[in-house]
Amino acid sequence: MSDRRGGISFDLSGVPLRIRGLSRPFEGRLAGEWSFFRAEPLAEPFLDLDVTSEEAPAPAGRFDPKAMRSDLSHDRAFFGMPEGSAAVDSNGRATVRLSTAVEGERTWFAFMNLLRAALAWRLPSRGGALLHAAGIVLEGRAFVLAGAQDSGKSTFAALAESSGARVLSDDLVLLDSEGPTVDALGAPFRSTHPGTSSPGRWPVAALLFPVHGTSARLTALPRIVARARIAANLPFVADALGTDPRIAALIDRLVEAVPVRELTFARDPSFVEPLRTFAG
Repeated sequence: MSDRRGGISFDLSGVPLRIRGLSRPFEGRLAGEWSFFRAEPLAEPFLDLDVTSEEAPAPAGRFDPKAMRSDLSHDRAFFGMPEGSAAVDSNGRATVRLSTAVEGERTWFAFMNLLRAALAWRLPSRGGALLHAAGIVLEGRAFVLAGAQDSGKSTFAALAESSGARVLSDDLVLLDSEGPTVDALGAPFRSTHPGTSSPGRWPVAALLFPVHGTSARLTALPRIVARARIAANLPFVADALGTDPRIAALIDRLVEAVPVRELTFARDPSFVEPLRTFAG
């Protein structure tokens, strides 16, 4: 990593962030991959990242995003990986340190993982969340299906698109409730779904949790079950549920403001019409 102190700003559909200190190749790559979200510099971004280099031993083994460790509270967060670390404060100032012992794609993936972790910890301050989920838009409303790896998120997204839905993501969905509604945001996070993400905000009609079956149906979930399933799909911050009151408040906000349903569906788009007509 070079020590060049440049800067680049983005607007993630109403969530502004600034990143300074990236090497020229990384800054150019980020500008290209997030081109639809480029923004003019803001004096007070919601997340302000400063990237630096640090001397550290070369990590052993392959890159493993699950190797991230964390130390979280309501006013600060630390995320560490063999390739680097991120420290964030309650004002949204973050320092990302990347090891000089690694380079190339491994450093890039580590940086992106640390950036997402910092944003995930910061978002509950405005009632927002980074949710492990697929998101689609039907008739101007978003439906967000949360679940672990191999739970059917990509299948859900692809089948919905085949029936006319817009796909926001099939892996990570950015939620925001700084306004009167809980909205799903267009955001440039990783997705195996082809196509280009672009800015936008859509009110969330329902949070869904998948069940595989032969006929499509929606089933209401008890509040306690809904809270537990939302908590299980909050990457990077779920471990802070008992120590950071913002996380519990976020989950309560989602359960109170958005219908939470179990969605049973097969490998066909028959579930799309019930979602179109869903009244909450």
